[in-house]
Amino acid sequence: MTMWNIAPRSVNLQGVCLVDEDHGWAVGDGGMILATRDGGRGWSPQGDTDKDLRAVSFVDTLRGWAAGRDGIILHTEDGGRHWRRQDSGTERNLYGISFAPTGRTGWAVGDGGTVLASADGGRTWQPQRTGTGAHFTRCFALDDRVAWIVGKKGRILATTDAGSTWTVQESGTAADLRGVFAVSPASCWAVGREGTVLWTENAGATWTRADSGTELDVYGVWAAPDGNTVRVSGDDGMVLASADRGRTFSARSSGTGKDIVALAFTPGAMRGRAAGDDGLVLATEDGGVTWHPQLNGMHQDFVGVHGAGPVRWVVGQGGAVAVTTDAGAGWRGGGISSGTVLWGVHGLDDGLHAWAVGDHGVILATTDGGTTWHRQDIPATEDLHAVHLAAPRGWAVGTAATLLATTDGGTTWHRQDIPATEDLHAVHGLDDGLHAWAVGDHGVILATTDGGTTWHRRSYPATVTLTNVHAVDAGTAWAVGRGGTILVTHDGGATWSRRDSGTDAALWGVAFTASGELGWAVGDSGTVLTTSDGGARWSGQDSLVTDSLKDVWVSPDGKAVSAAGDGGLILGSDDGGETWRAHVSGTGKNLYGVHIFPGADGGWVVGDGGTVLSSRSGGRWSPRPIGPATNLYGITAPDADTAWVAGRGGTVMVTRDAGATWRAQETGTIRDLLSVHVRPDRRTGWVVGDQGTILATDDGGATWRHQAGAPGRAALWTVAFADDRTGWAVGTGGTVLATRDAGATWRTQSVGTTDDLVGLHVVDARTCWVVGDDGTVLGTADGGTHWRRHDSETTQCLNAVHFAPDGRVGCAVGRSDTVLISRDGGASWQAAPTRSGMSLWAVHVASDRHWWAVGDEGTVLSTQDGGATWEQQFYSPEKDAAARPQPQRR
Repeated sequence: MTMWNIAPRSVNLQGVCLVDEDHGWAVGDGGMILATRDGGRGWSPQGDTDKDLRAVSFVDTLRGWAAGRDGIILHTEDGGRHWRRQDSGTERNLYGISFAPTGRTGWAVGDGGTVLASADGGRTWQPQRTGTGAHFTRCFALDDRVAWIVGKKGRILATTDAGSTWTVQESGTAADLRGVFAVSPASCWAVGREGTVLWTENAGATWTRADSGTELDVYGVWAAPDGNTVRVSGDDGMVLASADRGRTFSARSSGTGKDIVALAFTPGAMRGRAAGDDGLVLATEDGGVTWHPQLNGMHQDFVGVHGAGPVRWVVGQGGAVAVTTDAGAGWRGGGISSGTVLWGVHGLDDGLHAWAVGDHGVILATTDGGTTWHRQDIPATEDLHAVHLAAPRGWAVGTAATLLATTDGGTTWHRQDIPATEDLHAVHGLDDGLHAWAVGDHGVILATTDGGTTWHRRSYPATVTLTNVHAVDAGTAWAVGRGGTILVTHDGGATWSRRDSGTDAALWGVAFTASGELGWAVGDSGTVLTTSDGGARWSGQDSLVTDSLKDVWVSPDGKAVSAAGDGGLILGSDDGGETWRAHVSGTGKNLYGVHIFPGADGGWVVGDGGTVLSSRSGGRWSPRPIGPATNLYGITAPDADTAWVAGRGGTVMVTRDAGATWRAQETGTIRDLLSVHVRPDRRTGWVVGDQGTILATDDGGATWRHQAGAPGRAALWTVAFADDRTGWAVGTGGTVLATRDAGATWRTQSVGTTDDLVGLHVVDARTCWVVGDDGTVLGTADGGTHWRRHDSETTQCLNAVHFAPDGRVGCAVGRSDTVLISRDGGASWQAAPTRSGMSLWAVHVASDRHWWAVGDEGTVLSTQDGGATWEQQFYSPEKDAAARPQPQRR
């Protein structure tokens, strides 16, 4: 298994820059700033903001700037040891920042035509007028007077007088532009959607489209000082190289399928870094011919942790494993069992030998500190939830009362007969190899005093699910479980007593010091409990996180504590839990689509990396993986068991068993598909996407056929129908299409705007709502003959809109936690943010009071009081059957 560092947070990285061969920075979502001083062998987090950062610019190893959400501009003068906020004078989102080599003059650009300039190293910023309100995405400062800006709809601007005047240049494209790079006042390149690569050799008097050989979106661009060597990057791990000044390109293998958003090289054009989704940082030493990962942020939920000395082992979803040999200062990890949840891990004190167990009877072992893993042959196929070795003896437990034992250090395993039929979730033993405990469903507790030759059932008058157990000595053991349950025995299990935990949260992990005086328990919603008197009293500690924590490990002396949990979260403390820090800070995937069942009785959520979440009967959200890790943008569900998802590269998949299995459907396109709508008959449906794509089916997706698309190949963001024949689709450039004949013909409707339209809700055959860029809210009450623009009092991009069934109460959501509410059928709208701070991508109004919204970094929110307050909904893998609906069971 290839090992590499794990980013301190598995968030999307949006910008990267290199100063020389050793020094570089990358920035991204959630305020992530990463720095390297050794050519990328190690990356360290910097800064203390939680604002999404979109771009970074350094002029030397000390002076740098970063820009992002809500107008934030950060500056450092000591290589990032300290970052200070500069007053930008705006609250608009900023997407680009660039400084001239002198470090005096710089520009920042963003929403609504925002252009800011500084002539004093960023100490003060002044707005500049460009004569356009276009959305700007990137900028590039060649020197103190010459700069370029690119943005949506092919917009390119240039200045040669430090921004006193900006000239709009004819780009020859309407595609959104995402990157710009110049090497001289005459030579510049710009890149964007649908494979767009443009170049000019005459200062922008004319722009020519290069042959990129791709239709994937392009984000990153770099050129050597002589202009001959050009590199670009984009969707699906795309890296393209040109040796003829960007006229033609050839593909380079990046070794990843993740989007590469930004790239940078040293002037010699040999050493480069690329940054992208999930905390990805790639490196090349040969000009981009070959790439290797330096950071690969893990978004998988972690559910098991164990340690010995400075070594920590962590395992979780997707076969994820992470290991540190320096108490959490640096982590390396990867996937050792693709698609399999690894539930438990145990490592020996030598730091070399470790075992991990998971679904389908998987037991994996390493003898070299995790460099290589091999599967051990066992007589079971049941899911295994925990493992413990007191070499040479050891045990593994799982579903259907599975209890396996080894007496030769894991070389062979055999089943043991036990007096139980319940699922078992945890096992822990003493170093003597004789005493061990196992716990599970319905309060089952098992104990052995002879190394597992015989197991005895220890009763406790409760049926709560027990999730973890820790043995202190031959007489004392602790068990934790759902509902804040903490149990202890001091007589080898003959009697048990309950301790007051002070919480109702499910507890998933428990660990004690060798003396039994100090102990910790962890659980849902970032719960951390501690005791310093042998468990007589428990109190809460501030973990500084809200993600669920699934396991905890404590060093024998109690000084070092590690906890692991959702979203790749690893917390560490080296002062007995007084203070905690995120070794790997958990954030989830961006979520783009939501479907809630009638009566708010559960639903579906989809997002990046093949993320599919499901809730049934209003319960927790649980993963329903589709298999491929492609980004998913839309979901439709005619009933509780049947759903379709649509996404990247022509992806359409269907489930007919509530997500237990998914099947791919042939769409005949490689275009990104952004929205899907299937009627209640489960046979008739439509999907829309890039370049005006409209597909239709009348046989449940067995076949999809093209329908006449949008004029000018405008991207279509959303499709929805009022009945089997009447529907709308909306997209870029103010595109609104309507059909009255089930899509046999689609006709353009005039809506009076060229703003991109992103969200759509159809109330009935005559009433429809549309939202989009620059706070656009449009409504029609006559089937689209007339559209009226409503005052939204915002200029933020609105991504989605939805109304309650009666059409009176509606909600629109957008970037930077923008939430608008209407209670009069859309006549008026009022702002009411969720206070999550996240960009929101989809919303569902189930009733006048009960709504759902999803967005960046795994955000799932619900309100039951009409938006007055919002509650974060958490999701994670859980061992016990009660938390995993039956369709997911195998």
